[in-house]
Amino acid sequence: MAHIPDGFLSMPVIAGTATASLAALATAARRSRAALGEREGPVLGAVTAFVFAAQMLNFPLGIGASAHLLGGALVAVLLGPWAGMLVLFAVLLVQALLFQDGGIAALGANTLNVAVLGVGSAGVTYRIGRAGLGETRGATVVAAGLAAWISTAIVGLAVAAELVLSGLVPLQPALLLVGGGHVLIGIAEAVLTGLLVDFVFRTRPALLARRTPAARGDRIRVVALAGAVVATVLVAVGFASSQPDVLETALARLASPVGSGLTAAPLAEYQSPVGGLWVAGAVGVLAAFLVAWGLTIAVQRRRP
Repeated sequence: MAHIPDGFLSMPVIAGTATASLAALATAARRSRAALGEREGPVLGAVTAFVFAAQMLNFPLGIGASAHLLGGALVAVLLGPWAGMLVLFAVLLVQALLFQDGGIAALGANTLNVAVLGVGSAGVTYRIGRAGLGETRGATVVAAGLAAWISTAIVGLAVAAELVLSGLVPLQPALLLVGGGHVLIGIAEAVLTGLLVDFVFRTRPALLARRTPAARGDRIRVVALAGAVVATVLVAVGFASSQPDVLETALARLASPVGSGLTAAPLAEYQSPVGGLWVAGAVGVLAAFLVAWGLTIAVQRRRP
């Protein structure tokens, strides 16, 4: 939904967003060390696998386009904004390298939009919402939903700004189609996030906005829950909409790419030579899990 493909961004925008993303991820890794204990790798991996699988499930909007869950607010609520940035980066990396979902050259821009601005704004909004509304179940769900809507709108506006700065898309149409489209999509993002957070609140409320690593029992439950949800979403992938997402629709109307991707992804368009979508989805879930776990190990090894 906010995955910019290669060929639409200028070199200055690519370089600038990549530099900003590297700085933000380095900060996120440093700030995550205190919360990511030695056994937190499987938890981070399970949440990453769930977000990857959830993003495969597109739902139609009724306007000839589709959308999917971004997950920025969800990971900010469950893991905190710093670890959440690492989760979304892992998802974007797997999507770009294996599935050509978002360009490799545009990975810095997509990371800045979805992982940094999306998760960061969601984390700030959620914290303010909890402080103002309280910590009851209803207040938590409302705060999470509001964080999801605001973060989705910010992601859309960031994408629009980068397209405009690249000189391929006029300002007003970009803000209307890309930015405005994400403002509307944010409503669906808010509903989905609210439902998921409500489920977690009713089953394991201690996992919301935790400041320290969960107890071992909580970790095992999180992994089991995420695994069950991933399996459910993979089954639902068979019913996903085949319509292009909002960004693809907008780009088709506003601009033509000035270049192509750096290389062809092995499972482009989420299709595998054997097993098609199902095998591709399983490979992606496993890859997302391992990449996030690997990031956790790397962060821990750099602990002072």
